[in-house]
Amino acid sequence: MTAIGAFGSGSADTGRRSVDDCGVRDRPAPTRAAGLLLLLTPVIWGATFPAAKVALRDVSPWTFVAWSRGLGLLAIVVVLTIRRPPRVAWTRGLVPAGALLGSLMTAGYLLQTVGINHTSSTNAAFITVLYVVLAPAGAALIGRHSPDRVDVACLALALVGLGLLSIRGGSLRAGDLLVLAGAAAFAGHIVAVDVLVDRYAAAPLALAQMAASAVLTAAIAVPAGPQAGEVASLWWIFILTGVLGSGIAFSVQVMAQQWMSPVRASILLASEALVAALVAAIWLDERLSARAWLGAAVVLAAIAISELHPRRMRTRLEG
Repeated sequence: MTAIGAFGSGSADTGRRSVDDCGVRDRPAPTRAAGLLLLLTPVIWGATFPAAKVALRDVSPWTFVAWSRGLGLLAIVVVLTIRRPPRVAWTRGLVPAGALLGSLMTAGYLLQTVGINHTSSTNAAFITVLYVVLAPAGAALIGRHSPDRVDVACLALALVGLGLLSIRGGSLRAGDLLVLAGAAAFAGHIVAVDVLVDRYAAAPLALAQMAASAVLTAAIAVPAGPQAGEVASLWWIFILTGVLGSGIAFSVQVMAQQWMSPVRASILLASEALVAALVAAIWLDERLSARAWLGAAVVLAAIAISELHPRRMRTRLEG
């Protein structure tokens, strides 16, 4: 599943995407090696979509999300124990900031997970990455200014792709609508991180949001129970979705993004949807129709245009 965090190296980046800093150029370093390293992250995240589909046959969505976030928190704690931020980075303001981000993260994960239970994992992956297109619109709404024309065009293009991918019998699938709502929550999370990462150190903020999400999802999962037996039998899936998807992938991403721009990182990370489609085809025998593949291609085109446009504009103005 998509795992959005606040790890970064000082820029207003979400750990997945940034709304405004697309003009940042790759840093002078071995960017090819960094890109190859960063490709591990969408491979992990892409594989979590069909993994979630398998796990949801035996555990409730609430229990699944709670265990995944809890294991992700544990993994991040281990990483930060090894790579400790300076003591001055830990401030009281991290508590409310983490609560806000954790709430948005929890909403996104829960809606996405419940949605996956009612649609294909491939559809869920392509719809989830729409948050890249939704985030600039959310930033414009909060900033009370008109969105860029290209952002509006990308949003319209993405909705066309969504229609091709999901509409059956004149209406969208319920599961796809839930995943789309989850993508909107992730977009809100991105906008919030872009504000908060200027005020707090990125690594402690990432820990604060994951801790808040772990607490919230654990509370929500209480009625369903821990389902420890089922979780234990699916331990390898929870290692993938929790330890790797929510913990290690963050760390890999942070190391790679020290040497490359958020724009290039975003394009690489968006490939998680393609990974999800490939893994789901092999693992679950899921297949998209020609029309659905066209919709997926339109969605990815909207994402690429949305991410590359600010850089082109910045380059043209500076040149």
